[in-house]
Amino acid sequence: MELDACIKGRRSVRAYTDEPVSKEQIETVLEAGTWAPTGMYREPLRFVVIEDKNLIRYVSDETKALVKQAMPQMVKQFSTKEDIICYNVPVLILVCTEKDAQWSQVNLLDSVLATQNMFLKAYELGLGTCYMGFIALLNSKPEVLKKIGIPQNYDMTVPFILGHPKTKQGAGKRKKPNVLKWIK
Repeated sequence: MELDACIKGRRSVRAYTDEPVSKEQIETVLEAGTWAPTGMYREPLRFVVIEDKNLIRYVSDETKALVKQAMPQMVKQFSTKEDIICYNVPVLILVCTEKDAQWSQVNLLDSVLATQNMFLKAYELGLGTCYMGFIALLNSKPEVLKKIGIPQNYDMTVPFILGHPKTKQGAGKRKKPNVLKWIK
């Protein structure tokens, strides 16, 4: 698949089949992340891969509770029994980096760069992905991080879901680049 087709065709997916994602596919997606640029060539990324449906549901439920506390305007929306966080997905991937105040911003940017690579590789493989930013609220709950396999000296930087989409992803529309200033 051509790069432009991946970039323009990939969309955030929130509806997945029950079909499992193979270990080989997950490893291929993770490897794509390792090829992203990193600040000072530090390669700080580590990954937690969760396929256990009960643990994924636990993450969803804990996240919903935190969202309701942090954002009272969303209490009604997040009071449902439906899994509106992970959408009953077969795989949850947590991109993590060691805690380091000096490098925290760079680590976050490195994580985002890697995640875009992983999203494009997943799309090329016929898989769907979606960034699940609310899950990062769990960084405030060490007991939850421990239960989901994140060591005490690590932060979760980018959580995302991965699976087989229920429907075909299609190209969306985007505005043309909005250049604030072009200096020659």
